[in-house]
Amino acid sequence: ALGVGVAYWVNRALLVLAPNEQARLALSPAPDLRTLAFSLLVSGAAALVFGLLPAFQATRTDLASVMKEQAGSVAGGHGARLRKTLVVVQVTLSLLLLIGSGLFIQSLQRLRMVNPGFRSTNLVRFKLDPMLSGYGSDRSREFYRQLQQRLEGLPGVESSALALVPIMEGSEWDSTVTVEGYRARDGEDMNPHFNAVSPHYFKTLGIPVKLGREFDERDRQGAKKTILVNETFAKRYFQDRNPLGYHIAFGAGPNVKPDMEIIGVVADAKYEDLRKETPRQVFVAAAQMERQSGMTAYVRTSLPSEKMFAAVRAELRSLDASLPLYDMNTMEDQLDRSLALERFVAYFASGFGLLAALLAVIGLYGVTAYSVARRGREIGIRMALGAEAHRVVRIVLREVVLLAGLGIVIALPAAWWLTQLVRSLLYGIEPRDPATLALSAAGLLAVAFLAGAIPALKASRLDPVKVLRYE
Repeated sequence: ALGVGVAYWVNRALLVLAPNEQARLALSPAPDLRTLAFSLLVSGAAALVFGLLPAFQATRTDLASVMKEQAGSVAGGHGARLRKTLVVVQVTLSLLLLIGSGLFIQSLQRLRMVNPGFRSTNLVRFKLDPMLSGYGSDRSREFYRQLQQRLEGLPGVESSALALVPIMEGSEWDSTVTVEGYRARDGEDMNPHFNAVSPHYFKTLGIPVKLGREFDERDRQGAKKTILVNETFAKRYFQDRNPLGYHIAFGAGPNVKPDMEIIGVVADAKYEDLRKETPRQVFVAAAQMERQSGMTAYVRTSLPSEKMFAAVRAELRSLDASLPLYDMNTMEDQLDRSLALERFVAYFASGFGLLAALLAVIGLYGVTAYSVARRGREIGIRMALGAEAHRVVRIVLREVVLLAGLGIVIALPAAWWLTQLVRSLLYGIEPRDPATLALSAAGLLAVAFLAGAIPALKASRLDPVKVLRYE
């Protein structure tokens, strides 16, 4: 009953941590009857198996041996081997989960330290689509030009820009191209990523222009078609040559004539997310696109980003109050959102790892406490013969450390192989990272030591006279 209540609140927490809207729609805080029935079935089976097993052992006990054991034995009774085996299995599985969670957490931290290639601070972004309000392409093109001018006139705004493909959202636009002066090999991937951007795009995002120039008012509808490429594109197709002045074209084949001139080379920057390598990129002038569809606007400010939200909304309303503005946030928030799946996996794995470790600690505590209770006669005799309290503590803790150590020794080789299965989910860290293996093992051993310390201290305070009289 308690578990059902906890599950309800855990599901509500998962809704907050879900990586995207689709995942939230798939989750519900309401209990699912099939899941509930399955959980009850498994829990009931576990209770019956592990509850009846010691009961069956008790019915098969030989009375004479029990009386003899109670009279003089100090071995601890029957069933100790099975109890210890189960605890070792618990420790083994717990360590495997802790190692996995440690790898996912470190992978998340490495991703957060990745340089995206642009400055995310003080950068506001939002989306809008004039065509949803009935604008045609020509009217949309003029609207975007006015919007950019109005935004750059706001106090605290350094520059603004527009882009067809929003970065760091997992979106992409790629197309087959023909590159002037480059002979493609059979089967070669000639599909770089594209984006249509406005003037000041690279200035606004803080992406350096390495060669040539950025788009400006010269790159308009009806003018010569111009493009910029990133460094990865330039190195792939031009090696050590200067790419400025060369042309590319959409499509492939002998009849394709490159007609888009390269006027600049920009530094590499992430496109879809932080995990993927920087692709070959081509940037076309948004004003030269035939169809003017929805765009993402970026506003570079000298003020904290959140303070610009109201001013940007007010400026858009003054330009066209009927046009909806949506998905406004900061670029820092967007970067954080792009890591939602990694964060979800890391938190989920950590939760299971900590829960498994807690169960292992409870198991160690239970077995140790039961062992101390069964060995009261032995401990009483030792203390009556002069054993000091610290020696009794050491005897009890030695058994705890041996059980935990055995589980760790079994888990580490298993982890060495099993962690290869999650290699594709990791970033910047090897599955067999020695530091993660060592820290996870040391942490579990430490909490196991604490679990055994309570019954060990209790054993050291036994009064031998009372224990021997009771026995």
